[in-house]
Amino acid sequence: MKKNIIYFSVLLVSVITGAECFSQITLPNVITTTFVCTNTNVYLIDGKVYVKDGGKIEIQEGTVIKGVRKATPDQSSALIITRSGTIDCQGTNVNPVVFTSNEASPSIGDWGGIVLLGSAPLNRADTTIEGIDLPSLPAGVDVGYGGGGQGLGDTLNSKGVIRYTRIEYAGAKVTADNELNGLTCGGCGRGTELDFIQVLYGQDDAFEWFGGNVNAKHLIALAPDDDSWDSDFGFNGNLQFVVSVLSRTKALYSADPNGIESDNNQNGTTLAPRTNMRVSNMTTIGLADSLVASEFLPAPGSKRILNGARFRRASSLTVRNSIFMGFPVGVRFESAATQADVGRFTNNIVHGFRQVSRDATIDASNTGYLGNVLNANAQVRLTDPFNPTLPDFRPDALSAAISGANFTGMTGLTATGSEFFQTVTYRGAFSPTTNWAATWARFF
Repeated sequence: MKKNIIYFSVLLVSVITGAECFSQITLPNVITTTFVCTNTNVYLIDGKVYVKDGGKIEIQEGTVIKGVRKATPDQSSALIITRSGTIDCQGTNVNPVVFTSNEASPSIGDWGGIVLLGSAPLNRADTTIEGIDLPSLPAGVDVGYGGGGQGLGDTLNSKGVIRYTRIEYAGAKVTADNELNGLTCGGCGRGTELDFIQVLYGQDDAFEWFGGNVNAKHLIALAPDDDSWDSDFGFNGNLQFVVSVLSRTKALYSADPNGIESDNNQNGTTLAPRTNMRVSNMTTIGLADSLVASEFLPAPGSKRILNGARFRRASSLTVRNSIFMGFPVGVRFESAATQADVGRFTNNIVHGFRQVSRDATIDASNTGYLGNVLNANAQVRLTDPFNPTLPDFRPDALSAAISGANFTGMTGLTATGSEFFQTVTYRGAFSPTTNWAATWARFF
């Protein structure tokens, strides 16, 4: 067996933190057995790292892994779990795993992020994920995803576990419209466990799902350059207790930044399975006032924030018990097939500086707030959502969000067949009393 299947270099350098001395270890480019990352070392991702052929990367709580910034965009560093590999990354609420930049002064897009490739169904033929479809790959590495053809695949497919983990300064841009994200899921099944994950300061989307039906809870998107939540190609997963908030200081964004952006496919056809992101208890926050968010209804390409949620290109949707605030438009439904499903958007709180909804009218089960150009939170009344270092997304005692949730008909399955959605009375990602982001997440 070739020696380069599993090799790594231990650099003769130490990272000094107080009285502790950590060895710095470069991960191998191809992992085919179990590779354990311990919290007594710091690890480098230098270029693409592929986990394949039954290989697994195990990451202990409190471990720090750094992506190396590359001068050539298509060589951007990233951790890629292929269809034949898995990940076991389990931090704790007081000792999270941290993926970050290796730069002394980090910035957005320093490295690529984490990519999970599974065999769950898509609404297109198997393909390669954007950002890693390189002209050449290491011998024997397959970066395809999906289950063997349109609509085919294993809905219970598991890529492993990611829990209590931060992903910082990722989302490298390879070429125009060809970017990596903080966490990219391609064809991942609901056997995959995603819980308590924060993506912060990314150059593209924070989280993106290409097909598959993986579930997730307790996600945080902080200051993405593009969308917080992006779904395409037949994604049918369930999300609950997820929050996003934009940068308070950023002036310009990508060409078309939204809170949610959801497409069925590029052509806007209704190929099955149709994209249907099923969401409950989401809080998606733009900016505190419209002087920053812009005083007009921006168009794609303006590099100003657009919509709290943008459903288009024949995407379906199921959104309940959620909050959208601080965007020029609260929610937009752009195609006829999408507009036919506007009745699936219910029991939400929606604020827009200029429009609550666009291209379709949301029903009376939703609470709409228009205007408040100097204070997006004036009527929504979250505790302190725009605090730059320690935000508090819980509703205050006078907020409409402390009640009004409705789970009638809102169902979703876990890998074991149990109900995914937890029934609660409040709307938004946080109850009035519990802050599940405390201790492990970062907001500065």
